[in-house]
Amino acid sequence: MRSRPIVLIVVLLASLGLMSCATQLVLRDDSRGLDRIADTWADPQITPDPSAPPVTVVYPRGAWPDTVLAAGDSIIEGSIPPDSLFLFGSVADPGGKLTVNGVRVRIHPGGGWLAWVPRGLVENLAASNELGAGRLATVTISYEYPSHEQMPYTRRILFIDKSDDAELMGPYGFMDDPTRLIVNVDNAKIRCGWPGTYDLFPPKDTELFATGRHVAERTMWKVPLGNGQVGWIEDLHVEQMSGSTPYPLDVIHSVVATVGENNWDRPLSTIAVPLKHRKPYRVEQVADDRLELTIYGAISWTDLIIQPHGSRAVDELRWTQTDSTTWTLTAFLDPAWFLGWEVVFDEDADLIWTIHEMPEIASKPLKGIRVLVDPGHGGSEYSAIGPTGLPEKTANLMLSKQLARELVNSGAEVIPTRTDDVTYALYDRVVYAEEIQPDLIVSLHHNALAQGINPDGHHGASVHYYHRHAHPLAESMYDAILTGGWPGHGLRYQDLAMARPSQCPAILLEAGFMMQPDEEALFSTSEYHRDMARWVRMGLENYLRDVRNAQRDD
Repeated sequence: MRSRPIVLIVVLLASLGLMSCATQLVLRDDSRGLDRIADTWADPQITPDPSAPPVTVVYPRGAWPDTVLAAGDSIIEGSIPPDSLFLFGSVADPGGKLTVNGVRVRIHPGGGWLAWVPRGLVENLAASNELGAGRLATVTISYEYPSHEQMPYTRRILFIDKSDDAELMGPYGFMDDPTRLIVNVDNAKIRCGWPGTYDLFPPKDTELFATGRHVAERTMWKVPLGNGQVGWIEDLHVEQMSGSTPYPLDVIHSVVATVGENNWDRPLSTIAVPLKHRKPYRVEQVADDRLELTIYGAISWTDLIIQPHGSRAVDELRWTQTDSTTWTLTAFLDPAWFLGWEVVFDEDADLIWTIHEMPEIASKPLKGIRVLVDPGHGGSEYSAIGPTGLPEKTANLMLSKQLARELVNSGAEVIPTRTDDVTYALYDRVVYAEEIQPDLIVSLHHNALAQGINPDGHHGASVHYYHRHAHPLAESMYDAILTGGWPGHGLRYQDLAMARPSQCPAILLEAGFMMQPDEEALFSTSEYHRDMARWVRMGLENYLRDVRNAQRDD
């Protein structure tokens, strides 16, 4: 049984050991070097260890099973990028000379190295070779000791790609198959096309009507929505029900809104929309002062809306019939007091739309603010790994503990998803965030690149958001990190699980690149975590000050 993460307040500082210490839309991309911080942060160096392997290859995993450069080849089977390869790892003695396919590779003083092998330097052999049918790429790594008395070591890595695209696809095609469906999992996803990105996230027991299915390596059902929109849902996420005609339209007679508080004394408006079936829906903030709830498969007889009188976040509710099967309820907002929203179905299939109100921001902006801090991965989930073997999960946890200290010292209540090196499933983190109802969500990660991308120029932090109301927080965070002197890798809209919670602004920080030797060497230092945590705290404070100014002007 998984233990529940702890709510961290000042009295729990000691328990954390804090008293001592993708398709992406790039909205902004600032590039700065590491020169500014090099003067204040120690550059970790290593003392050569004569008993250690001369060269270690950390990535690609499996390239160096015995970690020692010796006679013989390593073989990796899998997809080979068409244009380039990159590899990284470490050496026991940074004073030596490392080459990859004859090109000199820079060795960091801490021993880490990163090599990019572009087209032309990768030996691509014919489709038929001694290892069987398939493309073959060869990379040769050579290392020369500082002392010429020791013989150099050379080793090859053979990348073989035996995939057959035609064989992988199998039979496919679209079949007309009108079918009633019901969502049977908690984390179902409707895509905007096939293949396509996530578009809607229907709760379990949502009723759908499919006009047909696409059969390939997986079966996808085609689900018409409304306003000409069509979604696709995987067969594993639904069960077929009896009947081949759509569910009848739900008739919406009235909407009732009430104003109250959640379990943590945060004001909210609860808007009840009576339905007979759990219909697919969409919530979208179409402007800073306008939030739309669209229900597919509904028609209006709406002659009564009881308004959320007394709400500072919601000024008014109004309905629109946007097409013959699509009903939209618009909430007109006061942006200074709007925090976020969530939607659930109750036991009667009524849709309950909750709009959360921003707490009143104090002159000390973080005072009383509940911040969910999520150090990504953990336990058996190492995620990215650096040239010297530092796993991302460790860097994330180190940063989260330092950030918790910064935030608590500034008056915030910090709620961590994990405080130790434990496995914590991504979906469980999202559910926990919804249960806890924080005021802000900050998920902490360190970045990596997909194979085949030239790592040159990929440095520093990127801040990711998904919902419109999280954009000001993301921008404030990114500005604070750049102002501190850390390089920027972009302010980005991206559909990420921990950026997807909607009840409050949520952002995901990729603080730097694990694979870059210069950056990975810093990720194990207290100076890095101290400064990055301070910049993150400053980004939160600057955002909250802007909110406070808007509240005072309201």
